[in-house]
Amino acid sequence: MLPGFKKPKRVLFFWLILVCAAVYYCAGLKFNYDFETFFPDNNPALPFFQKHRNTFGYDNEFILVAIENKQGIFKKDFLEKVNKFTKELKQTELVEEVVSPTNLKKTSFGGLGLQQTVLLHYDNPELYADDSANIYKAVQWKNTFFAADAKSLCIYLKSKDGISKTKSDWLAKAIESSANQQNFEKVHYAGRIFAQALYLKKLQEQFMLFLVTSFVLISLLLWFTFKKIGAVILPLSLVMLSLLMTFGIMGLVGKSIDIMAIMIPSMVFVAGMSDVVHFYTKYSDEMSRQKEQKDIFKLIYKEVAGPTFLTLISTVAGFLSLCYSGVKPIRDFGIFTSVGITIAFILTYTYLPAMLSLFPSKRKEEESGHSKADAGMQKLFVWVIRNGKLVSVATVVILLLSVFGMSKLKTNQAILEDLPDKEPVKQDMLFFESHYGGVRPLEIAVRIKKAGRSIWDYDLLRQINEVEEVVNRTYSPGLLVSPASLVKSVNLLYDDTYLIPTDIADYNRDIKIIRGNRNHKQVKAIVTPDAMQGRYSAKMRDAGSAALDKYNRSLLSFIKYKTDTSSIEFTITGTANLIDINNSNLITNTLQGLLTGVGVLALLTLWLHRSVRMMFVFLIPNLVPLVIMAGLMGLCGMELKSSTAIFFSIAFGIATDDTIHFISRFRLELKAGYAPLRAFRMTYFETGKAVFLTTLILLGGFVSLITSDFQSIYLFGLLTAITLFVALLSEIFLLPVLLTFLFRKKK
Repeated sequence: MLPGFKKPKRVLFFWLILVCAAVYYCAGLKFNYDFETFFPDNNPALPFFQKHRNTFGYDNEFILVAIENKQGIFKKDFLEKVNKFTKELKQTELVEEVVSPTNLKKTSFGGLGLQQTVLLHYDNPELYADDSANIYKAVQWKNTFFAADAKSLCIYLKSKDGISKTKSDWLAKAIESSANQQNFEKVHYAGRIFAQALYLKKLQEQFMLFLVTSFVLISLLLWFTFKKIGAVILPLSLVMLSLLMTFGIMGLVGKSIDIMAIMIPSMVFVAGMSDVVHFYTKYSDEMSRQKEQKDIFKLIYKEVAGPTFLTLISTVAGFLSLCYSGVKPIRDFGIFTSVGITIAFILTYTYLPAMLSLFPSKRKEEESGHSKADAGMQKLFVWVIRNGKLVSVATVVILLLSVFGMSKLKTNQAILEDLPDKEPVKQDMLFFESHYGGVRPLEIAVRIKKAGRSIWDYDLLRQINEVEEVVNRTYSPGLLVSPASLVKSVNLLYDDTYLIPTDIADYNRDIKIIRGNRNHKQVKAIVTPDAMQGRYSAKMRDAGSAALDKYNRSLLSFIKYKTDTSSIEFTITGTANLIDINNSNLITNTLQGLLTGVGVLALLTLWLHRSVRMMFVFLIPNLVPLVIMAGLMGLCGMELKSSTAIFFSIAFGIATDDTIHFISRFRLELKAGYAPLRAFRMTYFETGKAVFLTTLILLGGFVSLITSDFQSIYLFGLLTAITLFVALLSEIFLLPVLLTFLFRKKK
């Protein structure tokens, strides 16, 4: 006999001590959105990127400020305000560099130092016509610092590398405050510091929203089911304790609340409540039959604890399958959700019996006859058995249609899509997408492989330039800087052509000037002083991972067949590329996780029934919903991405709970000597009501995620809720048909 009801005061005192410790550690929890935690930490691309960044600096520590002027940007009063704003930005702490249309200069590497001439004479309107003509005929300025419609211009800021969240927030406010003082018509901002501030604000709002929504929905479901205050308060208090303990453990190990962790309350609510509902349903039924409370607890431990423990294993396996992911926040989400669900299970069989022992609910007389629910279950069961062929044919037709839909399923993800469209930060980013080169970093590393050679060797530089031309045609970036662009910039000042010189003498002239200034900051940002490493760097539009994968394959094919790969190496890298690698690995990770869940259910079925045929009977109703959902996604034009991929293994792990309860109860009835059909009929009635209720609670928890402003969380909640509903239909209609077919030769 477990101490949950034998020594309830001791059990509650034990949990009180743990809760106090959890409260202490919860106080140290922080919200955090660190973009780099989503890098694939088990992929060789990450250490290469980190080494590249150590050489050339961060590719995402930039800030773009676009300023609109509907009357046109070549207006003296407007440009004077832009220049004043530029000077203030240069004096702002944490800003290392400011490149503005009013301080842009055409650079010549002449003699021992830099020679510079003004590009835009902002204080002399008489020169505006000539300046605008020079600006818009040069490829390096249009759509980079000057919009094509000449109604806005862009200022580029470089902040210090790796600044903290507090400093990032301060810098963002300082930039906005300085811009507001100039009374510009419209200002757009882009950069990590602005997106990060929005994400963290949303994280805090969404965390409370999910918690409150789940709490309200589940409270209503419990009340309408049991019509008792105690049946609402006790389960809710149990789940809240589970959440408190989970977040206490997160605080203990230093885990912060990120975009994945905000879903933990909903997950623990729905998965933890499932065990509670099965416990409480059995408890209420037996109490209505006037049984002694201790006998009821013994019966629950005998008939309910075993199946719920198996469902715990299945659900935890689904969440732990996320550990296959190369992304730490996704792995942590799987781990800590599993911790919370496990704590909820332990509380169900310790805290709940203890509370019921100390505060027993009033008994109600057993209802005579059958309830409406029983009558409904009876009619449904008879209809399913009599119409088995119809159910089978309908299932086959739906599966064929789903397979067709799956053939249309594609993988794609854009970095900007997770932000709500109504948010000003998203609108600003879309503005840069439309009027400038975009905000997505494009980074390609160049490395010389042979000793005695360098980037400045004429044949290698020509190849670097050819690759640059392919990059410009394929990716359509904004201003692209590279070793070749350095040479072309110098040549522009001598020959008025932005080209690599064909005359070797002219080429050597340009290289001599660059070598003489190899330690200058602008040169070192593109080529190392020893000329053995270089980079292509630009900003581009976020075309989505599918299009970018096509671009990358095209570029790599050109490099493979058109460059001297024995002497020079080109590697696509950068922050955005690492996120794309995650997306490309996601399908494999999802498949691994799903196979893990299927394997767990298969082993559980074999262990319970020692039958391979029974294993397939119970696997099929849980795999069918996943096939249907994949087909539905393809038919609806939905794309496979992080939010729509990880739900497969999680939904499978949760959906199998109902099957396990059916399996366990069916096994008990068979052991009692009943014929298979009668055994399943009794299982249908005994377990069916609890299954219906737990599914409603699961739906309530996942529906709460649909309120999210983050598209990834919204899609995760929507698809999982639909999958669980389809899984319920599969259990009700398909499982009886399969069992009838399996035992058709037995009486």
